[in-house]
Amino acid sequence: MLAIKQALVMLYPGFCYFEVAALTEILAFKEEEWTVTTVGADRQNYLGEDGLQVLAEKSFSQVDPLAVDLMILPGIDNYHVPLADSRNVAFLRQLNTASRPIIAAMSSSPVLLAKAGLLDQTQFTGGLFEETYAKNPFIPKQNLVRQPVVVDNGIITSSFQFFREFAITAARTCGIEVGDTAFGPARTDRPYTPAELTYHYPD
Repeated sequence: MLAIKQALVMLYPGFCYFEVAALTEILAFKEEEWTVTTVGADRQNYLGEDGLQVLAEKSFSQVDPLAVDLMILPGIDNYHVPLADSRNVAFLRQLNTASRPIIAAMSSSPVLLAKAGLLDQTQFTGGLFEETYAKNPFIPKQNLVRQPVVVDNGIITSSFQFFREFAITAARTCGIEVGDTAFGPARTDRPYTPAELTYHYPD
């Protein structure tokens, strides 16, 4: 029997769930292989940017970030808020070692990675305003790569409009097979047939 792999979704005020929803959905369909747990500085509800509240199942003190297989960071409505809570950066700083889980960070969350020193030697991308780099010199802009998804040193980064590509890349990096058309838009060149929109239980 294969060991169950573990993924952590890090929560903080103003987190953006939709940016990582495709990735967590892929993991959900691998429930016999993966578990997904939410974690935050405190075990409490966190209000996302869309107004939904999500419970952090565990606090930072209850988990070992080096014992999991994947760390997921959603984007942030206002990165100043989680950045002001030093516990977030301290938690991530534990990952500044060679033996660590895969890290998948969306949109503005690479700010937290940068503050923790995780991007000093790592190329990255993100959905940050240009002014953010000037105001936060700890972000190593020399390592910024302007591509939809960047993978370097086991860290996957992307910006919000590429949530689909981010999910597929992160899943494949974790060894999960995902088709190229997963979460793709509806086709517009021809109508769907009734047979294509008829569903059955899997065998």
